[in-house]
Amino acid sequence: MASPHHYSSLKFLSSTSILGLSILLSLLCNGSESGEVSLQFEDVSKQAGINFQHYSPLTPERHLHLFMGSGAAWLDYDRDGWPDLYFGQGQAWNDDGQKSPPSNRFLSNTGDGTFRDVTVNANLVNVDYSMGVAVGDFDNDGFADIYVSSYGLNRLYHNNGDGSFSEIATSRRLDDDRFGASCTWADIDGDGNLGLFVTNYLKLDKNDYPLCRRSESGHTYYSGCHPRYQKHEYDILFRNKGDGTFADISKDAGLLSEPARCGLGVVATDLDNDGDVDFYVANDTVHNQLWINDGHGKFTDEALLTGVAVNRIGIAEAGMGVATGDVDGDGLSDLFVTNYFNESNTLYRNEGFAFTDVTSEYGLAAPSQMRLAFGASLFDIDNDGWLDLFVANGHVNTDHQDPGRNEPFAQLPQLFHNQNGRRFRDVSAQGGDYFKRHLVGRASCVADFDRDGRLDLAVQHLNGPASLLRNNTTPTGHVVQLELVGTKSARDGNNAVVRVVVGGRQIMRAVVGSSSYLSSSDIRLVIGIGEYEIADSIEVRWPGGRRESWRSVPTASVQRLIEGTGSSDD
Repeated sequence: MASPHHYSSLKFLSSTSILGLSILLSLLCNGSESGEVSLQFEDVSKQAGINFQHYSPLTPERHLHLFMGSGAAWLDYDRDGWPDLYFGQGQAWNDDGQKSPPSNRFLSNTGDGTFRDVTVNANLVNVDYSMGVAVGDFDNDGFADIYVSSYGLNRLYHNNGDGSFSEIATSRRLDDDRFGASCTWADIDGDGNLGLFVTNYLKLDKNDYPLCRRSESGHTYYSGCHPRYQKHEYDILFRNKGDGTFADISKDAGLLSEPARCGLGVVATDLDNDGDVDFYVANDTVHNQLWINDGHGKFTDEALLTGVAVNRIGIAEAGMGVATGDVDGDGLSDLFVTNYFNESNTLYRNEGFAFTDVTSEYGLAAPSQMRLAFGASLFDIDNDGWLDLFVANGHVNTDHQDPGRNEPFAQLPQLFHNQNGRRFRDVSAQGGDYFKRHLVGRASCVADFDRDGRLDLAVQHLNGPASLLRNNTTPTGHVVQLELVGTKSARDGNNAVVRVVVGGRQIMRAVVGSSSYLSSSDIRLVIGIGEYEIADSIEVRWPGGRRESWRSVPTASVQRLIEGTGSSDD
């Protein structure tokens, strides 16, 4: 997240001509088409009982972390088949006299389209400035646990299996107090135990907090200091020792082999298609990182080598959130990164050995140029087998903070329809009333909360009410719904890769623990397969490399695929 003067004039001039061509190409690619499917969402927050209000009062000095927002997550904590919803909460810079400061909130899905607040009963009251939320079954007991990073002390909530949680970060050695951002669970060495990756942002200690100001026409304007010139923090990688405790292996794993960065977004998935889990980190105004796993939990940053450190013209952008998925249907995981105002978001296509910035070719450059994006979710909205895209937008500078600049604080969210893997079309104007509202968007996460076979969306807004967007799109196809259960692998199926073969086509989806910005989506897979009612076969590659398959999988009900019960392809 950059300052109002993110671009130097030299940088701007060096990229203007190329950028102009990119915008023109994007505009041409986004021309109208007949027969376009209408993607439709309805904000059902009020009728569903979602009354969460994010709280992060801004200070006159514009303390930077107060603009960051908080994450959200879907998880089925009681294993009743209905995904429940967790919201991270902010906090005032100083005690503002509230006897009961607002807490994170946990809302239980009743299964009838409504939610009830169980925060207190579940022992999930938390009045920290919460940032990232990662969901994973770290002890393989069948119940999803929650890790929350903070501007302050990070928390680990162990799911007791009886509807309650216990906060155990200190006893498990996960109570880091650096400025944590996005975080994710991942089996880094194929031993069946989920480790934890935590991105850290900046060194912004309350007693040593840099504040930046400038004077213009007799007025003083405050803003967050440019992150590139602040003190950065190293990210952390924790290894799950299998005995209930964790060890910080950041140094031994290679994460300290280069200077610290200012991390905001992270995803864990197999990006080089070699059977183990890699990490991609979106950094703010400096090079992004691609930590490639050697298969034994040792990592090397190959972002520059593979083309995902900077954009196509060699400029490091202000990365916020990151989403991953097979956008073009070639069976490889691509990367989408949200960036700052006057930069475009970036789509990196996985070429098998490296990545190519195809943002303009896919119609995503021009629509994102005059936006500041945070959350991003890749998911199949109409069940046609192609991943569509949602982007949450909102600035970090209030409208009156920098007069004369046309960079609004509240911005329109965006919705893009995937055109058979060839490009995206901006369909925001037809997406529903939510997409006509100017909002300060931050986190986003995906789940089929009403279990109607259509993926829905929860969105966090800075200092505003959260939204639950029900997918009302008339689907173009059927879905295969999968719940993966590991036996040798992590029990919740985290980091598994699924390939569905149907009608001569192969559709790849990966179980990704966390994505977007500060958030976690439902771990159950809902895979659109078009007009087919039965999938010819489903192959699962579990973390560690074991492959097995199931034949003639129906779409009528949720399929529970247990490791070791399929046909072995080894």
